[in-house]
Amino acid sequence: MIRTLIIAWSVLGLILPMLAEVKVSAEFPGGSVKVESMDAGSRVLRFKPAAHKNRGWDCWWYFKVSGLGLGPGAEWTFDLGGTGFAAPRQAAFSTNNRDWKQTAPGRREGGRIRYKLKAPGETLWLAWGPPFGLADANALVKQVAGAKVGADRFELCKSRDGHAVPALRWEPLLAGKRPAIWIQARQHAWESGGSWVCRGLVEWLASKEGAALRTGARIFVVPIMDVDNVQRGAGGKNQIPHDHNRDWSDQPHWPEVAAAQKWIQRLNRDDDFVLFLDLHNPAPGDTRPFYFGSPKSHLNPGRMANQVRFHQLSQQIMGKEPFGLSDKIRVSGPGYHPLWRHISKNWVAEHTAAGSVNLTLETSWNTPHSTQPGYRAYGAALGRTIAAFVLKPGGQ
Repeated sequence: MIRTLIIAWSVLGLILPMLAEVKVSAEFPGGSVKVESMDAGSRVLRFKPAAHKNRGWDCWWYFKVSGLGLGPGAEWTFDLGGTGFAAPRQAAFSTNNRDWKQTAPGRREGGRIRYKLKAPGETLWLAWGPPFGLADANALVKQVAGAKVGADRFELCKSRDGHAVPALRWEPLLAGKRPAIWIQARQHAWESGGSWVCRGLVEWLASKEGAALRTGARIFVVPIMDVDNVQRGAGGKNQIPHDHNRDWSDQPHWPEVAAAQKWIQRLNRDDDFVLFLDLHNPAPGDTRPFYFGSPKSHLNPGRMANQVRFHQLSQQIMGKEPFGLSDKIRVSGPGYHPLWRHISKNWVAEHTAAGSVNLTLETSWNTPHSTQPGYRAYGAALGRTIAAFVLKPGGQ
């Protein structure tokens, strides 16, 4: 993997040549790029996602460019070699590696897409979408746990690479069995939008509006499941031996999955397990969010009725957001994947209360709304949907 490239050139017309230096680097957590070439005179950088053997699809890219030569306002072309999941219509860019905006729509030419961008300064970060790394998850968990809104931070487990997996929980002291909710994001590392939706949901829970839900239900939230691939900048989807969302068996390979299973089974045993949500991003052509549900074999009449009600509430609340929401729930059953029983929501349906709702939310990443504010607003709308479902059972 090529991580760093330095190019120097002379500024013509001077007695002594002045050297301007352009540096492309991905030497930071989550960084990933393969530089193919640099034409400094024409200000064209050709690149593609870095390859990570056995670590899933090569679709995630995220890098820093410094020394942009002719100063702010100089137009650069970032020429990406990749299609499909690797090639968003609009790339994300930042001047501080914290606040991200979208480029203008890129121009597609065969197996490439070219993003043109006027350099906002001498340093620029460019990414597939707004990054959300392990440091972001830790900061979110620490902030909310310290806000005195009833949340506790805890470590879900240690990953295979030895990273602590941060998580939050609300466990109010209520008489009898409490409604129990499990929410997780990023079983596929490249799907950064899932973590931003999760952040919006957590921020809503910590707000005044979220007080009734956080004091009336037992809630667990994991902002990143595949922390190892998020850290290394790999895609994670279809990694070897299988990705996290094909690992929900009786003998899981990934520590995060094993730990989540134990917690979910405990919640189901001790309380009234009502809802499991797994937050993802879908295919590039899916420009409206949608839910994946379980096949009919996993839906008894009670669960089906609850799923229908949750979806209707989602349409009423989340459907008003700019993203919208599909009016159909897709199914991942026997015809979807050979390991369909080992997909998280299907495993949870088999191991929790008969009336529990277990869904995957796929929030679109390839739209003008797929930004930090857009994702966070959608997460807040998801929080309002959950509250309406849990706090008003039966629609009362």
